[in-house]
Amino acid sequence: MRFPLVLAAVAAVTLSSGAWTPALAQDLKVTVVGRDSIVLTPADLKALPRAKATFQAKGHAVTFEGPLLNAALLKAGVVSGDRLMGRYLNQVVVAKGADGFTATYSLGETDPIYRANPVIIADSKDGQPLDAKEGPYRLVVDGDLRPGRSPRQVVSIEVKPVP
Repeated sequence: MRFPLVLAAVAAVTLSSGAWTPALAQDLKVTVVGRDSIVLTPADLKALPRAKATFQAKGHAVTFEGPLLNAALLKAGVVSGDRLMGRYLNQVVVAKGADGFTATYSLGETDPIYRANPVIIADSKDGQPLDAKEGPYRLVVDGDLRPGRSPRQVVSIEVKPVP
């Protein structure tokens, strides 16, 4: 009889102490200016090709994993590969977090024909789903030395021409 009470007390303290809570998966809106927006469900994102991206945080390597941003952009109709030249390179990708923070990338740096290191829509960190403070999605550029352009809780991605 005492064991269930102790277990319940430990669970209550753990939940109230701000212990790790995984973020709930959600849809991700991808907009390409001049085209219709698409909404990628968690299942859509899981089905895309995946990669890992690593950067240093507080003195140690952190490894994120998730679908390739380029693959998500292809689903939205963005030009990629050998066709990505000229006017198409005059576009930027703007990722927006739930807190309003935005990060901007050139379209070229999201494409594997121009950049060997992937840009990913991370859904896990060091093998665990992202927690509620970071996830469910975080854009991560493999090889970046700092996470300064890695928005957390990404809610939308927009591709538009440079003004």
